[in-house]
Amino acid sequence: MTTNQQQPTPSPTKPLDILVIEDTPLHQESADDQFLNQHSNYAFTLAHNYEQAKQLLTSINKPFDIVLTDLMMPKGSRDTMSPKGMEYIFDQLPYGFPLALLAAKQNVPYIAIVTDINHHDHPMSACIDNLSSAYWNDEASKSSLYKINNSVLGIFHAPFLENKAKDWMKVVDVLMNNSK
Repeated sequence: MTTNQQQPTPSPTKPLDILVIEDTPLHQESADDQFLNQHSNYAFTLAHNYEQAKQLLTSINKPFDIVLTDLMMPKGSRDTMSPKGMEYIFDQLPYGFPLALLAAKQNVPYIAIVTDINHHDHPMSACIDNLSSAYWNDEASKSSLYKINNSVLGIFHAPFLENKAKDWMKVVDVLMNNSK
């Protein structure tokens, strides 16, 4: 559903509120370093799993300007699953998609699903090849942006730093500078 409302624009004097949803320690540390140490114009929150992210996204007290989520995360809590539902729980589930849609429902202006899984190593990663390029490419990444409600959603195979951690800032740059 598309509306004609103007997309919210963060104030240049206020830090951008960014939520990173990531379960891998290397990529969590990379987000900490990039958003806390290297750049001061972000108010950074880290969620380690689906449940934490869902709580943060549905909290009316915490609007975010940017949400970056991993594609695959560990299985959820048994609190909401029946024994039948638990039959479908695997080690990793594609929680990035429902979290991105929840962020769009909450009118988060910029959202990205960012996976580090090679498309030859997991079928969910291969599935996004049709929505994104198979590997990070600065030029091709611009064609991986979609409009959902008032949000811009990017779906990406992650760009990497030299230490093989996700380059979150490259993703933010594509979202913010190519979505107008």
